[in-house]
Amino acid sequence: MKKRMSLILLLFPIVVILTGGISMLTIGRKATIQTDIHLKGVPSDIEEALYYGSFAANSHNIQSWKVTVKPNQGELTVSLDKKRSLDVVDPKNRELYISLGCYIQSLKTAFEAYGYKVDLRQTSPSASNHYQAIISNYQKGDHEKNDQQQVDLIKKRHTDKRKYLARKLDKDFISQATKRYKNLHYYPRSSQKFTYLKEGSIRAVKKQSESSDFLKEQSDWLRFSNQETEKKKDGISGDVLGLNPLLKSLYFMTTNHQNATNQGFAKQSLSTLKKQVNNCAGFFVMTGKQTIEDWIATGRQVQAFWYDCTKKGIAIQPISAMIEVSDYNKNLEKDLQVDEPVQMILRAGYIESYGENSGVRRDLKDYIRVEEDWNTL
Repeated sequence: MKKRMSLILLLFPIVVILTGGISMLTIGRKATIQTDIHLKGVPSDIEEALYYGSFAANSHNIQSWKVTVKPNQGELTVSLDKKRSLDVVDPKNRELYISLGCYIQSLKTAFEAYGYKVDLRQTSPSASNHYQAIISNYQKGDHEKNDQQQVDLIKKRHTDKRKYLARKLDKDFISQATKRYKNLHYYPRSSQKFTYLKEGSIRAVKKQSESSDFLKEQSDWLRFSNQETEKKKDGISGDVLGLNPLLKSLYFMTTNHQNATNQGFAKQSLSTLKKQVNNCAGFFVMTGKQTIEDWIATGRQVQAFWYDCTKKGIAIQPISAMIEVSDYNKNLEKDLQVDEPVQMILRAGYIESYGENSGVRRDLKDYIRVEEDWNTL
């Protein structure tokens, strides 16, 4: 009897630990997103192209776009959804228009992957539409086949906030990229401008964290459980933060929308940012003029460049604080000695395992309106 009790006492803590470990791994599992891609009367390949088009890079993953499909004309009209905005960090909607440009380029890439030829044209804002609209004309060739490699590339591209490898980027890739994208600049970690961007980013994030409005807006777009992520299908999830299952479980168990607005959370976020900017091969910087048209054009280039990086296994993470805080933004162009305002700062580096897009995307019917029946084509 004593031996039996001794065995029970010995096994009890082990069972508790194992049970707790399994519970934490369950909490920290990857979110299961079931995006409804069905649109009444729309062929399945168009539904899939529209879905994968939404895998575009976009600020805070708020997915601030609206789409109208006109099947008889073979047109997509894409515009900004002002209701999904970042009023504190992005009062002029600069980041959202760049995100819209990323979405347009991603849509184009997705439609081409499904065998469609795509033309893009741009319309100017009017009294009824204060936001730039892009219209895409698409037509499928008789012998066009799906490009699965291109679909896989779209699914693979993502923001990666994890630790990067201590390895310089390939010189040929940098040379080709900066020639292809005329407004792209690269600053390796050995350069003074890298140090300037690194230290400036840390100070700018610290400045932002002093604002209760900033912390509240940031908290609104953070997701503190898989259930919240799976329900809302937007925002910054634990998977997007690059947390492993254990850390993700701890994150979910210790944080929420309320305490994410306090200084303790802000200090932890600053500590994470310091590690990130100290752990990369360098920064890419994209410049452009301060107009809606140029913001959209910048977004299209960022998305295309990001695909190039993905093909080469180069991880990317936007670091935006220096652009968002006016005290730092006003000096960026002069201090970096570039010809146009800085629109994007991208942390870059190789990574041990590239991963894929988390797929946290809204149902298509939430932002896509079909004006006509596809069957009338």
